[in-house]
Amino acid sequence: LLEAMACGLPALVSDIPGNREWVSPGVQGWWFPDGDAGALSQAMIQAVEQRSRLPEMGRSARLLAEQRADWEKNFQQLFRAYEMVWAGARSS
Repeated sequence: LLEAMACGLPALVSDIPGNREWVSPGVQGWWFPDGDAGALSQAMIQAVEQRSRLPEMGRSARLLAEQRADWEKNFQQLFRAYEMVWAGARSS
């Protein structure tokens, strides 16, 4: 998902929590209920009917990926979390 967004592509994703964190319906793409093939096909039709909005949605997807998927920043946060866990394990 993040690779597609970083490439400027709007996303058509199931509404699982991880996807919902990254895609706002009508902004970076569309959601459909997980496991619902009928809803997926309706979302695909909606994407085709709104194809004039795809470039705008793609730009929004790329911007969000650039803002929130920064490897350096996220790695530093992850590293600090591991340091806290490590410090807690050593003091036990």
